[in-house]
Amino acid sequence: MSERGGEMIATGSGETKTARDGRRWTLRPARPTDGRALARLFAEVRTEGRWLIATPGSVSEPSEAFWISELIRANEHLALVAEADGDVVGNVLVNVDRGVATEHIGVLSICIAHDWRDIGIGSDLVEAAQRWALERGLRKVSLGVFPDNQRAIAVYEKQGFVREGVRRMQYRSGDKFRDEVLMAWFPQGMDR
Repeated sequence: MSERGGEMIATGSGETKTARDGRRWTLRPARPTDGRALARLFAEVRTEGRWLIATPGSVSEPSEAFWISELIRANEHLALVAEADGDVVGNVLVNVDRGVATEHIGVLSICIAHDWRDIGIGSDLVEAAQRWALERGLRKVSLGVFPDNQRAIAVYEKQGFVREGVRRMQYRSGDKFRDEVLMAWFPQGMDR
């Protein structure tokens, strides 16, 4: 993980990157005005019916855009976007609970547009989240992922995440139930 990335997060400037397929994109802090574009990205990924918990149409895009904008405006969590040619093509969020018992944990979520997968953006988003977690002094970054999302699991494991368990039949998707794999990364190791 480069020092330059941590500086980008701290200063608010963007970092231009080149994907494995040669396309250029920018990793930058999210702005409240990105709420609408992020809600659209989530809605597009929801239509695939595989990667996000909420089903298509279950969340109002204007309501979600407002919620996302407020989350970014609060500036209490990490919110970065991957932007290409003025379009938001991915994002990473790390939410940190305010509770005394859990304020040491960040919960990671990533969403990437279909045409921008498998070219390294996911790894870059995870690395940026890890840098932020280290700077913030978090002891754990956790996430949940569907077991059939092998691409994401491979990225997380490559970045040092470990599997903590499986929650069986955790989510309902239509008439099926889906398991959730729990994973975590420990910035300072697992010393207690």
